[in-house]
Amino acid sequence: MMVDVYAHLDREPADALTRAGSAGVEMVLAAATDPASSRLNAGLAATYGQVRACIGIHPWRAHLFGPETEEALEELAQAGGITAVSETGIDRVRRMAEDFRTELPLVPLAVQIEAFRGQVRLAVHYGLILVLHDRGSTQEILRVIDEFKDPAPRGIVHGFSGTADEALQYRSRGFLISVHKRNLPTINPTLEVLTLDGLVLETDSNDPAGVVQTAEALALVKGVTMDEVAERTTANVHRLLGGEVKTAFCLLAFLLFRY
Repeated sequence: MMVDVYAHLDREPADALTRAGSAGVEMVLAAATDPASSRLNAGLAATYGQVRACIGIHPWRAHLFGPETEEALEELAQAGGITAVSETGIDRVRRMAEDFRTELPLVPLAVQIEAFRGQVRLAVHYGLILVLHDRGSTQEILRVIDEFKDPAPRGIVHGFSGTADEALQYRSRGFLISVHKRNLPTINPTLEVLTLDGLVLETDSNDPAGVVQTAEALALVKGVTMDEVAERTTANVHRLLGGEVKTAFCLLAFLLFRY
């Protein structure tokens, strides 16, 4: 079984999840970019057992993060059933329009940092993991993360494209590094310093069944079997989401004690 830690399910989710299930994908973290997609993900998680709902504001849309947006995300978190703030982060490299063909001016760095800080605060308060967008911004992101100590933020760096040193800085803080088949050629040198215990899989697409190809590509790079990649990366996700398991166990224990 495998986990896709970063997929968009805004187009034909039922078909996409059926294909994913047939391919052996047991869990899909549905990434959000704005309040509308955050609400969509909450609904999908309530409907489909494979889906883990994520809420958040993409750094390309950081200018949308104000009191109303923050309140909307907090209401979703308070309602329960949310796993992650995804995606959030800082991008100093590019910003694309909705059509993904038109490049726009970057959102000012100060605006991105403030939006990111607010979402980290939300994640820490509600016990959610973070799924980070980092493009040329590792040090800015880590400075914000290091502001929070008790508890410290935890999560995943989505579609990692940084250096080996940057990857190790994230790993030293307990963050997992996520790969997809498109970024693997770029970060092959980085993968030499990372063990499978620090890696997870994603598609960054509307087709989470494609995580199988990511697993195959990573197995080739690491010189192991695909089964080993699937087993160990899935175990990494379950460890990271251990809070969900603990919550379920506590609820079960309460019910057994009561009745």
